[in-house]
Amino acid sequence: MKKRSSAVAGAIALAALGGGAEAQESSRSCPAGETSCTVGDRVIYLPAFFTQFNPVTALDMVSRVPGFSIDAGEDVRGFGGAAGNVLIDGQRPSTKSTDLFTVLSRIAAEGVERIELIRGGSGGLDVAGQAVVVNVVKKTGDGAGEPSIWEFALVKRRPDGFLRPAGSATFNGKALGMKYGFGVNAYGFALRFTGSENIDRFTDIDERRLRAGEFHEQGGGANLRLEKPFDNGDVGRLNLESEYEHAVEIIDEGRTFETGPPGNAAFARPFEELSFELGADFEHAFSDSFNGKIIAVFDKSYEKFESAFDLIPAAGPVQRSIFNSSQTSAETIGRIEFGFTGLSDHSIQFGGEFARNTIDSSAMLRSDPGSGVFSPVPIAGANTLVAELRGEAFISDSWKVSPKLTIDLAFAMEMSRIRQSGDSANSRFFTYPKPSLKLAYAPNDRTQWRAGAERTVAQLDFDEFVSAVNFDDSDVDFGNPDLRPQRVWEFSLTHERRFGDVGVVELTGFYHYVQDVQDSLPIGGIVEVPGNIGDGRIYGATLDLTAPLGWIGFKNARLQSSTTARDSSVTDPVTGRTRDFSGRPNVFYELEFRQDFPVRKASWGLELSKRDPYREFGLDEVSVFRVETEFDVYVETTRLKGIKARFEVNDVINVTDIRERVVFAGSRATAAPLAYEVRRNNNGGGLRLELSGTF
Repeated sequence: MKKRSSAVAGAIALAALGGGAEAQESSRSCPAGETSCTVGDRVIYLPAFFTQFNPVTALDMVSRVPGFSIDAGEDVRGFGGAAGNVLIDGQRPSTKSTDLFTVLSRIAAEGVERIELIRGGSGGLDVAGQAVVVNVVKKTGDGAGEPSIWEFALVKRRPDGFLRPAGSATFNGKALGMKYGFGVNAYGFALRFTGSENIDRFTDIDERRLRAGEFHEQGGGANLRLEKPFDNGDVGRLNLESEYEHAVEIIDEGRTFETGPPGNAAFARPFEELSFELGADFEHAFSDSFNGKIIAVFDKSYEKFESAFDLIPAAGPVQRSIFNSSQTSAETIGRIEFGFTGLSDHSIQFGGEFARNTIDSSAMLRSDPGSGVFSPVPIAGANTLVAELRGEAFISDSWKVSPKLTIDLAFAMEMSRIRQSGDSANSRFFTYPKPSLKLAYAPNDRTQWRAGAERTVAQLDFDEFVSAVNFDDSDVDFGNPDLRPQRVWEFSLTHERRFGDVGVVELTGFYHYVQDVQDSLPIGGIVEVPGNIGDGRIYGATLDLTAPLGWIGFKNARLQSSTTARDSSVTDPVTGRTRDFSGRPNVFYELEFRQDFPVRKASWGLELSKRDPYREFGLDEVSVFRVETEFDVYVETTRLKGIKARFEVNDVINVTDIRERVVFAGSRATAAPLAYEVRRNNNGGGLRLELSGTF
């Protein structure tokens, strides 16, 4: 339910950590009349390449780069490690909570000079270990103003949903020697949904449940960006962001039994969140070959959540339970980076980072057995304060061994301390080395080999330290004060082949050795908590394809797909047998077809996605989740002067999500099955009409 749709965009100078001269040289290397070209490890796309896609924002352009998909960033510890694979003027925005999709959506396509696809070596850019990145280079100069952007949409869920508006505007300009950007956004979302659940009890009466519900969400926010260039080349930036969200889910459930009178149940779940972020950075060039940057980010959010459950029998009093929780979470990050390019064919970066993360959570469960009086029910671990202090030192070197071979070496040492007080008190200290090695070999402009080996450390979810109530499964989700971050040794080998202006085939094989796998951990054979269940392995391959379809008669059309096939293994802490990881489908794919009609200023397309069923394991249960193929279609046009119109039909075939659950009388290692449940949920499809433009 938690949503962070805020963004902090920003025009960021390319000169910060080197690479500026190289980027400028790249822009002059495309032959006249060409809309794209390859220069070393970079593929340059000029604005004319994207004209057929009718882009309004930089997001529209980046989404159409052949052989590339946006990665918003990994869920790993640290500001540097959590970077996505898109840069703005050679650097990443100084924000951690903002997603790249929204950052790009607030940059007008008219203000983009070119898009650079950088494969393999970082060349001194702030790529944070990514093998492939896109660099959005914005126009500069006195006449290169940044256009403002607006968007308005009407959203409706079908068949019985509600019509809700959404919109945003970003005002960009210059004043008092500064560039500024001020943005506002508001959104609404509402749907009706249905579901069913069949419960076959092997030692008791069977039950059937039919549910109907509504979900309503609304929110909005504002953001401010300031950038001040100085006469000596220094640049300072300030980003402010605030967002508010309110949502509520209401469910009515009818229950019938194999024998006996029917009954009912009701759920109500209101939620609200207020968040804000302050980010700042300052860049200084000590010389032509030595640069520095200071980054500071502060983020804080306040959340309130309530879950009310009423059990309404055919006769007798209503039994009521209410769970209330409130959380305040905060993150403070300070980071300093230096870049040195004084050694021939080397680009060296080094620095350090400090961070403090906290979550202060309080919760209460109250129950009324039918007397009309609520009494508190104790829950271990529901009230707690968790604080983490973390420090990291890092160094990296991008070495251009030859025109065809680039080697990126990096090493970081992280130290952290986690303290927890309240219902569960604990204190722990961790030290993690994080080496990285990446190689890129390009025998020609059309072919590239990439290999990588690195160690990553996952970000702990502090919510898993805190206990909560789950009325859907009549259970308590206990927290675990002894949870450790998962570490992964990641190995990969990629072969990329390009053909024509658009065609790309990329095959990647990967192997991950996972230490301290995070999953459901049994405690004393009685309860389960989020915990570490030992070491495991994930291995597989990903095939990415972008192919033009003119050769089969679809002019100005292309197919883009990504397919992953993988397997995993870990020792089950309950049975002692080898099984796959929880919550990971072994095969999944995404496919998009798009055809453009430049003369008519129109486009249409369809998108498909599918994933295999996957399992989740508990102490006394196993669940299997199944999702049908999702199918979306859309049409776009720019025939209205200065306006891009897009109409989407989401989930055309109205998929049903299915969960099959087997519950045991005790530990599933020894106990007999108690019940078999099948739950089906259908949220309906969606309609969206979106208008956007610049001013």
